Amino acid sequence: MAEVHEEFYHGWTICITRQQAGYAFQCWIAEHQLSVTDAQYYATFEQALSAARLRADLECVRLSLTGFLRGKLNFSLLFPGEQNALENSIAQYINTAKPLS
Repeated sequence: MAEVHEEFYHGWTICITRQQAGYAFQCWIAEHQLSVTDAQYYATFEQALSAARLRADLECVRLSLTGFLRGKLNFSLLFPGEQNALENSIAQYINTAKPLS
């Protein structure tokens, strides 16, 4: 049976589980019906928690910036292709960001 640790962080629920391969995390925020994980295993609980907090922070940035692009910038002269390019760039950065060692 896997050990489970759950905590709240900046509006996110972080769940760390210990399994044979190591520690893994899942973060979710019910308000936006969003759940994220990096599908990796970490050697220590602290590494998994640090990665989970970073992922939650990055997802907050993604939500804020895409909300800004879809809201406030729609009143300016931003073309749909430009908006899509910006959203894709944000997503690419967030999806490839790694915790600092």
